[in-house]
Amino acid sequence: MIYVTQGHESGIGLEIFLKSFLLLSTEEKSLVRLIVSCDDLKKNLADLNLNLKSFSDLILIENIKSTALSSTNSLLTALSLIKPEDILITLPTSKDQLVLNNKNQAGYTEFFRSYFKNANISMTFKGLSQNILLITDHIPLKDVTNIISSNLIKQKVIVTLENFKKYFFSFDEVIFAGINPHAGENGILGDEEIHIKNAIIDLENNYGSIFTGPYSGDTLHHYLNKQKNQLLVYMYHDQGLAQFKSQYGLIGLNITLGLPFLRLSVDHGTAFDLYGKNKANVSGMLYLLKQAFEVMSVNQRN
Repeated sequence: MIYVTQGHESGIGLEIFLKSFLLLSTEEKSLVRLIVSCDDLKKNLADLNLNLKSFSDLILIENIKSTALSSTNSLLTALSLIKPEDILITLPTSKDQLVLNNKNQAGYTEFFRSYFKNANISMTFKGLSQNILLITDHIPLKDVTNIISSNLIKQKVIVTLENFKKYFFSFDEVIFAGINPHAGENGILGDEEIHIKNAIIDLENNYGSIFTGPYSGDTLHHYLNKQKNQLLVYMYHDQGLAQFKSQYGLIGLNITLGLPFLRLSVDHGTAFDLYGKNKANVSGMLYLLKQAFEVMSVNQRN
């Protein structure tokens, strides 16, 4: 089963999902459950000049009220229903809508880390020919060097390797970016790269010689080889996502690994400026859904 949580009621999440749903096969549609506020759904349908009759084959779970925390409510409902063999798709929201134990969370990934009490849940991205892991994600840049450690790097990489193998494929090569410009220039521009080097040594004991780096973060994409399944490991959020999004645009998966199930999302945000205008690009959502169905198909065969 694929559970879809509604995201922000005033973002483009419901628009791109609803439009994409209409393009699915009958078999694909039967696997999807949308968890949504009835009021929010009706408002979005009206804005898109659509009606519920067009979605007679969409199974709705309408047990949440329309509130300022619709994203959290729909997510908690999904977490109460989902099983390990299911897939969770979260539509884009804003950080002020994600609250757990009366505390705002910095994003879906942080919500999951708190909910499951697992600091090593990883944020990864999958494009048409590139896969990246962020060692740190939604934290201030000034905190990155204080948080980076050999153990953090090692644990995030292990979570990613094991879960990618489970849901997608195994990696032939893992390439690390440094933290400092020019990967520190052998200590001239900083010595934080020692954490990466130590992590690589530990990882090689379990996975062999598939790890290379650290290399300068601004050149890491030059090491791409389409003949290999590669993972690019970046130390902080914008170091990896700037080049990823510039290359793939909307066609990319935001993946949370280390949960009891697979969680997917598009790699773009709410686009509040497009809400209600019937102009949102659905290509990223279609790519996401097709990837989700492929994962489910492979898992069923296995």
